[in-house]
Amino acid sequence: AVMAERRRLINLAYRMLGSLADAEDAVQETYARWYALSAEQQEAIDSPGAWLTTVASRICLDLLGSARARRERYVGEWIPEPLPEPGEWASVPPGGSADPADRVTLDESVSMAFLVVLESMTPAERVAFILHDVFRYSFPEIAEITGRTPAACRQLASSARGRIRDAQPPPSPPARQAGLVRDFKQAWEAKDIEALVGLLDPGATVVADGGGLVTAA
Repeated sequence: AVMAERRRLINLAYRMLGSLADAEDAVQETYARWYALSAEQQEAIDSPGAWLTTVASRICLDLLGSARARRERYVGEWIPEPLPEPGEWASVPPGGSADPADRVTLDESVSMAFLVVLESMTPAERVAFILHDVFRYSFPEIAEITGRTPAACRQLASSARGRIRDAQPPPSPPARQAGLVRDFKQAWEAKDIEALVGLLDPGATVVADGGGLVTAA
């Protein structure tokens, strides 16, 4: 029953950490702590699944904190790890073979755009948001996991949602969208590169360099 929790923990840890390798390390450490308990200690735990979730989440919280400190010293803009190829989603236990039940569930919460926004959150915001908005844990449950109050967890998830809203471009009115499509089609047919760039990003500048010998764009 304890090992049956593995897929859920991998899914949870991946969304918190944004790295499949880190997620597997976190889950492996979680199970190492479980098996380090005596038989009496294991039997005294009413819900092994809840215990594993708590431990895995706290390990992820610690990893996020140390990763954030490293990124603050990073020169340039930090970009999330690229999404694994489909063949890499299967988790392979040491000495074992890939189990289809271990595959990470793919949805919007593992898209690159979503991960970029997650990177802007504090570790506590990210953990509270993933547990509540993605995995539907209640705030009292999240409070038990993180050692904060339910109200504090609610505020963390709310501020995380605000970051996601701020990262989304405002919707264009339908008439403006239709006009942009029409103008883009006309510029494309006329091979008007400057007009196309202006439609895509009015602040962009076209730079061409043919070495002074040929026309290049």
